Amino acid sequence: YPLPEAQLDRFLFKHTLDYPSREEELAIVAQHGTRTGMKTAQGFGVDPVVSAEELAEAVASVAEARLQDDIIAYIVDIIRATRTSPALETGASPRAAAALATAARARAALDGRDFVIPDDVKLLALPALRHRVLLSPGAEIEGKTTDETLASIIEQTAAPR
Repeated sequence: YPLPEAQLDRFLFKHTLDYPSREEELAIVAQHGTRTGMKTAQGFGVDPVVSAEELAEAVASVAEARLQDDIIAYIVDIIRATRTSPALETGASPRAAAALATAARARAALDGRDFVIPDDVKLLALPALRHRVLLSPGAEIEGKTTDETLASIIEQTAAPR
């Protein structure tokens, strides 16, 4: 069932996934419902990459990543441009701006920086916004997609230098 707009806005990202390969699907069906089924990460052949302590440190480093005023303005300008785009019936909310800022901070921390750069925002804008906006009927008739529309908005919004 499609979620209402207010609920969609609570998700940080929307990623699109393909179906598993035939071999992966065979393994899924074979293991489903069995006592020895793949119920843990190790059952999928995946080993943990961080400890609980390392994860807590990573979360703390995200909160410490600085957002300069020009980066905040860049995020807000992208969000506001979604609201005035004729291709979008519904633009992104203030919650979308906050989510994009958090995602950009996380990207900076993952890259070992304590500050956000415009490329962090650009990289994460599509997954952070694609589920928060709605194409206008006219844009749909013209064959436009949400990702194309957002990519155009991001490209046209001046990034800080």
